[in-house]
Amino acid sequence: MDIVHGKNAEFVPPPLKHRGDGLAFKDLFRGQNGTPENYYLSVARQGDFYSPRHKHNFDQFRFALRNEVSISPDMLLREGELSYHPEGVQYGPQHDDGGKRDVLVLQFGGASGQGYLSFDQLAAAQAALKETGRFEGGKYYSNDGTADDGKDGYEALWEHCNGRPLVYPTPRFHDPILIKPNAFAWKPYTRTPGHNVLYKSLGVFTERETRVQMIRVESDGQWELRAENAIQLLYVLRGEGSVISVNAGSPQRMQVESALRLTPDSDSHKISTTSEIEILHFILPMLSSGLE
Repeated sequence: MDIVHGKNAEFVPPPLKHRGDGLAFKDLFRGQNGTPENYYLSVARQGDFYSPRHKHNFDQFRFALRNEVSISPDMLLREGELSYHPEGVQYGPQHDDGGKRDVLVLQFGGASGQGYLSFDQLAAAQAALKETGRFEGGKYYSNDGTADDGKDGYEALWEHCNGRPLVYPTPRFHDPILIKPNAFAWKPYTRTPGHNVLYKSLGVFTERETRVQMIRVESDGQWELRAENAIQLLYVLRGEGSVISVNAGSPQRMQVESALRLTPDSDSHKISTTSEIEILHFILPMLSSGLE
């Protein structure tokens, strides 16, 4: 089990500028480059921001922590809401101005197995492409007026990194999916041992069976979080408690903005509370065993 405390982290502008300025990130967890399960969990702070209509060859979730964020002209992610952006599905243009918005963002390799490129990998590609062109309005324009003119910025970076054209996965959904957690009912959690534990199942997506749920451990409650053949990422939305391995070690404090990670080879852990705590829980099954 790994734990980081977002309250102790600073917002840092990314090395990647293909969408322009107006973004800064608190790093929470990163995956392993070069693997189909690579991922990046962060809190993004948006100021004035614009992105053209585009799509990706990876999946992502966004949870609005503070204020509202545009997904497209007819889709607005309001505070406390979650959006799922499947690989190959277009969204945008996004246009936000005035004020600051904080969004929990999880980007990760989807069921197609194309993986996810880290900011560092994309930043290196951006530096190389700036020698032969420019990024403007979220798109890439070459200096010599080739067919790359007006290509989506991420697509140009990906193709430079991989040395081949990007073939997007066939869309499994028509549009991004907007999820309103407050409309879901709490149910008793019985999958693992515990008491005073409730959950909301917010969705299971694609043949990978990516899951997202909310967990509430009530006052004086205890929940056993067990490892499975998946990467589990948790983010504390409200309250505080402690977490400890069932085998050994000392308890670690968890509070608002804490993030936890449980990998397939981790021990099971127990989360205990003295006051109610609410957690957003992502479960990303491993792709390395293959999908038929």
